[in-house]
Amino acid sequence: MPAEPVFLSLFQNLVPTHLDTPWVPEDGLEPGELDALLAASPAAQANGGTAPVPLALYEFHRALGNCPDLLETEHFFWDADELDVRDGYLMFLEDAEEQAVWGLPVADAALPDPLVWRRSTGADEEHGEWTCEGGTFSEFTQDLLEWTFEEEGGDE
Repeated sequence: MPAEPVFLSLFQNLVPTHLDTPWVPEDGLEPGELDALLAASPAAQANGGTAPVPLALYEFHRALGNCPDLLETEHFFWDADELDVRDGYLMFLEDAEEQAVWGLPVADAALPDPLVWRRSTGADEEHGEWTCEGGTFSEFTQDLLEWTFEEEGGDE
C-alpha cells in the first residue's frame, strides 16, 4: 500500500457526516491489525495467503473497521477477516436479507478504486449473476451510506 493514504480521510469523514460525532482512531484499524485480519480471511486462504484487496477497500477498513454504526445498517460490510471470493469477485457487502452481495473483481485488485459489482443472489447461494453497479468502491460506499442515512432520517 502507498506510504501516503489516498482515500483514508474520505472514509474518516463519513463518521461526522452520518453519525454527528468526530472520527476517532478507535473507529478504524491500525495497519498491522488490519493486515493480520486480512491474512486470516477466506479470501487470503483462497489466494495463497494474501487477500486481493484494492487500496480503497483497505483504507475503508483502516478508517471504519471498528465502526458498527456505519458498517451494520441495512447493509452489512464484511469484517476484514470475513472477506471471501466467489466467482472471481472479492465479496465485501451483503444486504440485511442476504438476498444480494456486492464485490470487486479480483482481476481488478491492483486498481486503487475498482468498480463495484452486485450478485443477484446472496453469498451462500451456489449460482448468481454479477452486474456492474457503475461506480467505484469509494463512490458506491459514499452513495450507499448517504441513501441509508437519508432513509433512516425520513422515518423520524
